[in-house]
Amino acid sequence: MVERADHLIKNGKNIGVAELISGKDWTKGNAKANSIWVAEVFNTRHGLEELTKQEQDDFEKAGIIDDDIEGTREERQFRLWINSLEIEDVFINNLYEDVRDGQVMLKVIHKINPNVVEWNRVEKNANNHFKRGINCQVAFEAAQKLKIKLVGIGSQDIQAGNKKLVLAIVWQLMRVHYLQIIGNKQDADVMKWANSCKGNEGRQIKSFKDPNLADGIFLINLTAAVEPRIVDWDLVKNPASTDEEKQMNSKYAISIARKLGACIFMVWDDVLELNQKMLLIFCASLYELWEESNKH
Repeated sequence: MVERADHLIKNGKNIGVAELISGKDWTKGNAKANSIWVAEVFNTRHGLEELTKQEQDDFEKAGIIDDDIEGTREERQFRLWINSLEIEDVFINNLYEDVRDGQVMLKVIHKINPNVVEWNRVEKNANNHFKRGINCQVAFEAAQKLKIKLVGIGSQDIQAGNKKLVLAIVWQLMRVHYLQIIGNKQDADVMKWANSCKGNEGRQIKSFKDPNLADGIFLINLTAAVEPRIVDWDLVKNPASTDEEKQMNSKYAISIARKLGACIFMVWDDVLELNQKMLLIFCASLYELWEESNKH
């Protein structure tokens, strides 16, 4: 097996792939190490058409952070949310793998409520199964203090990267956080502000499932209300008549909102499909930023 793996690495080297791991490393089945090598293969010989200079310029100008491509919709959404929290030393590439040492979960919970994590019990150098288990247990107990439902879930499920149960925990943490953001804001208050923003005069919405939201332009206008200079209108597809144009607008709206410091819960699919809950949270997050900017 090692001999075949060595041959694999050698073949990769022959086509220009950096020798990041050995055949022996490959046979150990380390998901992260193997993923890094496969990614290097793709980067070296991806077989895709190169972007035109115009496409490259537009992508860079838009500043689109397209980290929601792979994975299930829920996993992408939760990964995007955690990355939007801007926690030091935390960036999620694979939700299920990256939470297994307990550290990420602890930091996310601390971001939501800085008073529930017992940091004196946490193993900072979680370099073995036992220490990772301690961290997952501390994270589990901290989550319980947030009053989220953990019936049928244990700390061992975090450590095992159990997809279904990790999603269940993170969804509830996200719910606690978005309720903090919405606070006492009523749907009608958020909607009234959103409708009053420049550019939305002819796009008035009656709910957060209104078809006028589906092309992303309404949302881009909200970001411009917070900071007019942040939008490059040459990149906005208006009108957006195809799903591809609506997708680009939606991604752009999310990217701008992240640049403004908004905590993002939704992925672009939510805009096209008019996910009422996620659109409300997006608008409420920007409304909060707008209120803060107008205090000064």
